Amino acid sequence: MQRSVKSAARAFDLLEVFERARRPMRVCDLVAALDAPQSSVSMLLKTMVSDGYLDFSAETREYCPSLRVANLCGWVSQLPDRPNAIDEAMQNLAKQTGETAILGRLDGVQVQYVAVVHSRRAPNFAAVSGTKLPPHLTAIGIVLMGAMADERIRLLLRHHNAEFGLGCNLAHVEKTLAEVGLAREFGHYQSASTANPGQGVIASLLPSPIRGQRYALGVGAPLAHLQLHRREYYDSLVDSIELC
Repeated sequence: MQRSVKSAARAFDLLEVFERARRPMRVCDLVAALDAPQSSVSMLLKTMVSDGYLDFSAETREYCPSLRVANLCGWVSQLPDRPNAIDEAMQNLAKQTGETAILGRLDGVQVQYVAVVHSRRAPNFAAVSGTKLPPHLTAIGIVLMGAMADERIRLLLRHHNAEFGLGCNLAHVEKTLAEVGLAREFGHYQSASTANPGQGVIASLLPSPIRGQRYALGVGAPLAHLQLHRREYYDSLVDSIELC
């Protein structure tokens, strides 16, 4: 049983490697990225190709996640009555701004990026699906907390501090509540060099919960881009959220 669980974890680690690299990869690259024995990685790749989760090119000797993986569990972040609405909103935001569109939610005491769409330019914002960050250090976290009662926010932040609040990750509760108040007042929030130095996000809540959970949409970019195009990016964010 322990071996099976380890293999399952390594399969997810493998998919995370592809998500970060965003390109087909050879066995040697995957072995280095996973820091695992080549025999184990080769066996895992063979199994995932056989099961349809990876594609393999005999010509280039490269592996790549299949369309089956791309479509797997997409329903989790879809509106039940309009399954394509959120994807269309993210694609629209990335296209209009030329930056990175991010969909996020609260997962326990952290914010999780559940979907990321990079623009057609070279990616300017370091984010991948599955990333988890402290809620008080992210624009998405601040606007998500804005939908909660203050006492619930205090409890969430105290729990975060108990579990993750080491060094710069420590949440200052009253200061965070003041920032949440600004997000409520203006209907959006902009972060600056909090989670990632030199980068920021402008985020707003999606209007409707999905299966009872609130989500937020944001545009992530280098701070220089945000400062120069803030009004345009915010307008694009509003336009995109209206598609939801």
